[in-house]
Amino acid sequence: MMKNTTLFLVLLVVFSTLLIAGCTTTTAPIPTPTTTVPTPVPTTVVTVATTAPLTDPALIGSWTLKGIMVGGGTSSSIPSTQITLTFKNDGTLSGFGGCNNYNANYVLTARTTSFGKTISIGPIISTQKFCADTSDQESTYLANLQKAETYSITTNNMMIRTSALSQLSYVNGLG
Repeated sequence: MMKNTTLFLVLLVVFSTLLIAGCTTTTAPIPTPTTTVPTPVPTTVVTVATTAPLTDPALIGSWTLKGIMVGGGTSSSIPSTQITLTFKNDGTLSGFGGCNNYNANYVLTARTTSFGKTISIGPIISTQKFCADTSDQESTYLANLQKAETYSITTNNMMIRTSALSQLSYVNGLG
C-alpha cells in the first residue's frame, strides 16, 4: 500500500506541477503607450501686397504719335495712319499701331534720369492683321515702344526713349 501511496503522491506532484506550469503564461510586459508631442512648426504670415501700381497723372490718358526717331535717324511715318497710345491708372496701356490693336502692362519705378522718368513696357500683345502699307511702320513702332526706358512730358507733348536713343514723340489727345 505504501508503494501505491508513494506512486500516487509522485503522480500527484507531477500532475500538479504540470497543471500549475500550464496555467501560467509568460507574457512580455505591455509597453506603456507613449504620447508624442508634435514639434511646433513656426508659422510665417504671408501678406499680399494690395497696393496699386505706381502711376503718374501726367501720363494717364490718350496720346497720338507725332514721329519716330530710330537710332538717331528719323523714320518717316505714314501721314494717313494715326498711331495711338492710352495709359491707364491700373498699370496697363492699349492703343492702335496703324493696323492692329495692342495692349501691355507698364511699370513706373519713380526714378528719374537725365532723359526723364523711368518706365518699363511689355510684353506687348497685338492682333495679327497684315496691312501692306503700314506693317513695317507698326513693327518699328511696337518694337521701340517695348524697349522704352524713360519718358518725359512737357505741356501736351511726351517723349519716350529707348536705351539705343530711339525716340517716340507724342501729342496729348487723339489728334
